Amino acid sequence: MSNTTAVQRAEKVTDLLFRNRGYFTLAIAAMVGVMMLAMPEMAMAQSIIDDKADAALTWIRRAVYFILVVAVLGSGVLAAFGRMSWATVGQVLIGAIVAGVATEVVSALYGDG
Repeated sequence: MSNTTAVQRAEKVTDLLFRNRGYFTLAIAAMVGVMMLAMPEMAMAQSIIDDKADAALTWIRRAVYFILVVAVLGSGVLAAFGRMSWATVGQVLIGAIVAGVATEVVSALYGDG
């Protein structure tokens, strides 16, 4: 019988929550607003995200730099041994330059923030 009463209690709580959903939503929004006013340093969690984003961006830049170096060196060696045309090496170089300068172009167009 205790299992039945627990189910009935859960149904009553669920009915209460669904009937007064708007009031609970308003109360939670007000509570979040009060917390932001009372402790604004807790609301400003941007520095943690910025640090992790900067670390990820640095890692991505290093990985792209390494890939571009390998592509340019590999295509140059292949062209030197006659396995690739020099026109393809030129295309690889142009692609490496575009990939290397892309971040500066985006920063120049949209600003550094």
